[in-house]
Amino acid sequence: MNYMMYKQARKKMLIKTIVFMILIIGISVFASITIYNKFKNVRDKKYNSPSLEVTYHSTQGNKVSLNKVTPVTDYVGLSGYAYKFTIKNNKNKKVKYQVKLLEDLKTYEKDDCTDKKIPNSIIKLGIHKSGDSSKIINLDDIDDDVIATGVLGPKKEEKYTVRMWVSQSDSIVIDKNLHYHGLLKVTE
Repeated sequence: MNYMMYKQARKKMLIKTIVFMILIIGISVFASITIYNKFKNVRDKKYNSPSLEVTYHSTQGNKVSLNKVTPVTDYVGLSGYAYKFTIKNNKNKKVKYQVKLLEDLKTYEKDDCTDKKIPNSIIKLGIHKSGDSSKIINLDDIDDDVIATGVLGPKKEEKYTVRMWVSQSDSIVIDKNLHYHGLLKVTE
């Protein structure tokens, strides 16, 4: 008789332990998903047009800044801070797009620092489109502010990474108070 009572008590304890473990695991998964989604939504900034959806994976959205005026090599520049964004085609047909880098004149005026701009001649950009190799260009060499162009197929998306740095040059004396404010803009 004692053996039967022991067996029943053990079975009840095992069921309680399993239910408790499932409950703990369920609460942990739910909390993790909730926290991830909360911070993901804060981080990503979306801009929509009739054909394109652009998601900037940063709390600053489409704003870019270069505040560290330490001249570095291209190799070091390509490992610096990355501004990431995704362009998605919402249409059922191909869409041509351009990625532009514009000076953020409002930020210069707001910060009262229009006289402290880094010269475009010493700013370099590294542009990486998923599946391609990085392209390095000098900010002075950009025509009409366009840093990349492409064609997106129906319901397709492209991921971009943009990095900025000050190029190494012996001929330019750099003031440590200089900086650059820009805006990334995707147009059709």
